[in-house]
Amino acid sequence: MKKSLWSIVIAVAVYTGIILYSDAGSVGSAISSIGLIWIPLFLSLSMVNYLLRFLKWQYFLRRVDVRIGAWESLRIFLAGFSMTVSPGKLGELLKCHLLKERRGIPVSTTSPVVVAERITDLISMIVIAIIGLLMVKHPGALGAVAAGVIFVVAVMTFLLWERAFGLLAGVLCRIPRMARHRESFGRFREHCSALLDFRSLAVSVPLGVLSWGAEALVLCLVARSMGLALPVGIALLAHAAGTIAGAVSMIPGGLGLTEITIGATLTLAMPESDAAAVTLVMRFATLWFAVFLGVGVLMLLRTGRKRLRSPD
Repeated sequence: MKKSLWSIVIAVAVYTGIILYSDAGSVGSAISSIGLIWIPLFLSLSMVNYLLRFLKWQYFLRRVDVRIGAWESLRIFLAGFSMTVSPGKLGELLKCHLLKERRGIPVSTTSPVVVAERITDLISMIVIAIIGLLMVKHPGALGAVAAGVIFVVAVMTFLLWERAFGLLAGVLCRIPRMARHRESFGRFREHCSALLDFRSLAVSVPLGVLSWGAEALVLCLVARSMGLALPVGIALLAHAAGTIAGAVSMIPGGLGLTEITIGATLTLAMPESDAAAVTLVMRFATLWFAVFLGVGVLMLLRTGRKRLRSPD
C-alpha cells in the first residue's frame, strides 16, 4: 500500500511537469471540456481489457493445473492491479501470495503465470505496434518496438533454454538463502516452458491483442470527447509504443516515459497541448482506474480474511 502511495506522489510530480511543459492553460481547458457522460465510456473499454486479461489468467492457471472458483479467481486477479505501478508490473506477484495464503498453492507454481502474463502482454503490444506502424508508417516508434523485441527474445531465451536458465539458477543458488530453492527454480522453468509454448501463445497473444487494443481505443474516445479526431492507427501505435517503452525501462508503471511516448506520437494528429491532455485523461481512465480498483478489492479481501480469523 505504501508503494502505491509513493507511486501516486511520483505520478503527480510527473503529470504536473507534463502539464506545465505543454501549456497548463490549454491542457486544463481541453480536460475541462470533457462531459461527464464520456467517463463511463472510457472506463467501459478499460473493463473490456480487464475481462479479456482475466480470461488469459484463467487459461494460464488451468495450464499449471490450478483450479479455483471463477469469483475467487477474479477477486485475486483484480487485487493484483493494486501493484500495477511496480517495475515491470512484477508487483502483481501479490496474486501468487494471495493464492498461497487462501488456497495453499505454492508460489513456485503460480509465479510463472504472472511472468507469462507480462511476456505475452509485451508480445501482444509489439503486434499492436506493428499494426499501427503499417497503418501510420511513423518511423519514430521503431526504437520502442525494437527494444521490446530484444527484451522479449532475451527473457524467453533464459526461460526456455534449459542450459541458459541452469547457469542463472546456479549463480543464484550460490547465495545461501537461495540454495534451498533449487527445486523450486526447476519447477518454475518447467511451468514457464508450458505457458510459453506455441499452443499457449496461440491463445494468450490474440487475447492480449484484443484486450490491449480495446484499451488503446480509449485514446480515440478521449480525443472525441474533446472534439478532436484521432485515427485508430495512431491510437494503436501511441498506446503500444508507450507501453513497450515503459515496460522495457522497468520504471514503475512506466511513469513519465510512457506518457511522453504516447503524447509525442499523438502530436502526429493534434497540437502538443491537446496530446498532453488526451494522454493524461487516458492514463487516469486506464492505469489509475486499475490501481484504485485493485486497492479496493485487496482491502475487501483483507477485511474478509480478518473476519474469518476473528472469534465469534
